[in-house]
This record gives sequence, structure tokens and C-alpha cells, in this order.
Amino acid sequence: MSEIDIQPVRTRRQRKDFLELPYRLNATLPLWVPPLRSEQARVLDARKNPFYEHAEAAWFLAYRGGQPVGRIVAIENRRHNQVWNDRVGFFGHYEAEDDSRVSRGLFEAAATWLRERGLDRLRGPTNPSMNDNAGFLIDGFEYPPSIPMPYTPAYYARQAEEFGMSRVQQMVVYGWNYGRYTQQHIDTMRRRIERLTRYVQEKYQIVIRGPRRDRIDEELEAIRRICNESLRENWGFVPLTDGQMQAARHELERIIDPEMFFIAEIEGRPEAVFLACPDYNEVLARMHGRILPWGWLTYLRYRKRIKKYVVYVYATTPRAEAMGVGPTLYHHYFTGCFSKGIRDGETGYVLEQNRLMRNSIEKLGAELRKRYQIFETPLSG
Repeated sequence: MSEIDIQPVRTRRQRKDFLELPYRLNATLPLWVPPLRSEQARVLDARKNPFYEHAEAAWFLAYRGGQPVGRIVAIENRRHNQVWNDRVGFFGHYEAEDDSRVSRGLFEAAATWLRERGLDRLRGPTNPSMNDNAGFLIDGFEYPPSIPMPYTPAYYARQAEEFGMSRVQQMVVYGWNYGRYTQQHIDTMRRRIERLTRYVQEKYQIVIRGPRRDRIDEELEAIRRICNESLRENWGFVPLTDGQMQAARHELERIIDPEMFFIAEIEGRPEAVFLACPDYNEVLARMHGRILPWGWLTYLRYRKRIKKYVVYVYATTPRAEAMGVGPTLYHHYFTGCFSKGIRDGETGYVLEQNRLMRNSIEKLGAELRKRYQIFETPLSG
């Protein structure tokens, strides 16, 4: 049996092996969606991703007989540790064959690098942070992944547990299958939300508006403030920086549907934001991870046929949440979905213990679809 060789990524060839590995390992997973290679390279590039203004990382590859069979990134997120007064080290961008020697070697390489930097716990996966996509999928394998969430093989969770990791957090994802709704169901749902919306808007004078494109910098600053207020107590959240918001600006311009971008104002001040986008994974699944030579034609051909929307950002200040702004925003979202003929929708991550938000979503008729799990283990000497 060939030995497993764990190597730090240093050469151009190793970098290519690292970036290409997921496309080979996951090719047999029917629901796995190949991400764009250019986007994966950007996310991992410390020169282009503003996350690395406050973090450092090391890449490792596992080889068997000269063939890459696994990869991992060890991450020191200094900003997380400053905010949470932690000494946590993270791992992310994990891919591996179903071989315990491969997984053990990769986890140990990441643990050693983090241990040498004085960190005391190994936590992940975060790709590269909790503000991005995170977790191994542990339930809901029958559903295709929504942008920007991962779809990971079931054995990844087992590999983490075999290394001695255990659950430290779970996130859930809810969905709506509008295609199964009868017109009576839609009308009943619409009336219920409209009643809640009228009550809230009449009592608190909440105004829902779309984005002001001629004042985009002000809008981005309002979004950052709302997100930082809304999520500051959320497990693992780190306040968004200027650099991250500027990067988000380009992302939002590419993927967000302006008709599904809502800002709630109370007394003229933005207090909640709701952004939904088409699930571009429906198109990416046809592009095989490439824009060239023909991927862009596939994108242009199929992007208007997308029948699933994803709640990309939903955040409210404590004040707006107490006033019940959620149903008002969801009323606008559902109205847009029904008018566009959207057949399916999903939320973003919701922390498992966030019963307030989960109850609100469940009252809107959503079904629990997926669970993602974050693992952790002490980094003993």
C-alpha cells in the first residue's frame, strides 16, 4: 500500500494540484456543483481576498504515489481571536478521499502549523471564515446545494470524528417548494403575511424600499452597520470590515436581483436588509467550473431559466426585530417569487440554537432541509 505524503504547497505545480483536486474527487457526486475555477482562485488568494488583511494561512496537499488525494488550509484568523478573546485555529477548503490515512495526515498537518503559532483549538471547516461558507453537510444530501453553500461527502464528518473532533456548532437551512403549492395555499399564505404586514406597518410606520443605486456607498455602509448590529451576538461572527464590504459590492452587483433587494426604514433610518438572489448553482452545474471557452454562453443561455432563489442576506437591528419587521420583508420576497414564477426557495445558514429566527421561518411555512456542522478538538502539545 502506497504511503501518504503530506506536503506544504509551495510550487506552481502544487498550487494547480490544490485548485484542481475538488473537480476530480467530487466528479462522481451527482449533486455536487463545480465552482468557477477563477472564483476559487480568488477566494484562496491572500492578495485578492480582504479576509487575509487580518489572517494568515498555510495550504497542504496529500499525495499517494505522486497523485494528489487530499487538501486542507490551516487558518489563523486573528480578527476572530481578538473579537472573541480566543486562541482558536481554523481549517478550511478541505477535500479528501475516503481514506483515514489521508484525513489524519491532513488534519495533523493543519494542527501542527496552528499549534506552532500558539493556538489551542482546531475548528472547522470555515472557507475561510464563518462570514463565508462553512461546515460539513451532515443531513439533507438529497437536496442540491444552493449558492454559496458547500456540498460535502457524508464521510467528511466521520473523518473529523476519527481525528478526535466533535460537534461545536450546527447550522440549519430551510426551504420552500412553491412548485407544490396550490393556488389556495398561495392565497392563504399571502393573506396571512399581508395581515401581519399591515399591522406592523400601521403600528410602527415601517417603510420598505429598494436599493438606491446612485448612493451605493451609503447603502453599503448601512448594510454593514445593520449586519454588525444584528449578528454581533451570533456564535463565531466577526464584524465586517471596509475591505470586505468593498469586495461584497462587486459580488452583489453580479448576483443580486435588484427586485429582491429590500431595505426597511424606521423614521427614515435603515434598520433591516433583505437580499435574495437566483440560485446560480443551477447554471454553474452546466458550466463545469469554467467560463472559457463556452461557459459564458451557457451562463447567458440559462441564467433567466433559474427557478430557485436563495436568501443571501437577512439582518435586522434589535429595534426592528422587536417591531416584527421580518414578516414585512418576507411579504415582499414571497410576492416577488410568486410573480416571477419561482418554484423553490431556501434560506441562508441559521444557527441551530436561534429558536427565535427558526420559529419565525417555520411559521412562514418553511421546511427544514439541511444541517451543516462545525467540528472542534483541543490542540494538545
